[in-house]
Amino acid sequence: MTDSDLTGLFSFMKVWSEINLFWSVGIAVLTVLVHIVFAVAIYRDAARLKHRHALVIAGVGPAIWCVATLIGGVITAGIYWALHHSRLNPEILTASTESGEKEV
Repeated sequence: MTDSDLTGLFSFMKVWSEINLFWSVGIAVLTVLVHIVFAVAIYRDAARLKHRHALVIAGVGPAIWCVATLIGGVITAGIYWALHHSRLNPEILTASTESGEKEV
């Protein structure tokens, strides 16, 4: 290898590392923003549910769900949804079957 080959290789490696750094920082910033948006949304929803009826898990209020979502992100948001807005929640199961309409 000549000196010009090494210079070309080093300049390519420098450009490649700058591109990787740019995308890595971009993805990290996007991840943090998604965690914050989910945490705020879950805090608001948990506060609304707290006023309507007790949350499913006793002792876990809106602030704890917010912090857990900041740390856990989308996975924690999915767990929150499953516990509070899916048929795993006994109140939703009861409410959806007691519609008052009779089948013909």
